[in-house]
Amino acid sequence: MGQKKGRRFAILRDGVALIAIFIFGILIAAKLDADNMQRHAGAYHVIDGDTLALNGERFRLVGIDAPELDQVCQRSTGEWPCGVAARQALMALASSGLECRGNERDRYQRLLVRCSVGGRDVAGEMVRQGLAVRTEYFLFSDEEKEAKTNGSGLWAGTFEAPASWRKMRKTAEMDVPVSGFLAAVRHLVGWE
Repeated sequence: MGQKKGRRFAILRDGVALIAIFIFGILIAAKLDADNMQRHAGAYHVIDGDTLALNGERFRLVGIDAPELDQVCQRSTGEWPCGVAARQALMALASSGLECRGNERDRYQRLLVRCSVGGRDVAGEMVRQGLAVRTEYFLFSDEEKEAKTNGSGLWAGTFEAPASWRKMRKTAEMDVPVSGFLAAVRHLVGWE
């Protein structure tokens, strides 16, 4: 009987030790991730509704996708330049300077960042204003729900998701012989 009790205790002890090692590993990984985090602050140049530049480097806001500059959307009053509106909104948010941090790059070598101004998450604010859609499941769902409920920005009418719009535009470029060929080469080489 004592031998069974000793085995149970050993299994319990080993289980607790394994969980402690696992938690310790997660904490070490989080610390290393934080140490690799690049921080940038200053007066950013706004490229479009989700892309910034500072000192020759480009940055992409994580978790959102904003309309492209030449994208138009529909409202009851007709077409409106939603891509230009998204850029203007990001310019207004960035006008007093931003603090951005990130440690990963996308396929275009832009640093993927979370930016804040005055304690507010810039990407979340773009989604709240209805000038960007969320791309991450857990990020900005409350902000997007608020924008939909209020009929803000893109949600005031109909729009094509920015990713779909880009895809359709690439397909249209490929229908034109020379520009289509060049677009295909840029896509294959990774220069797009």
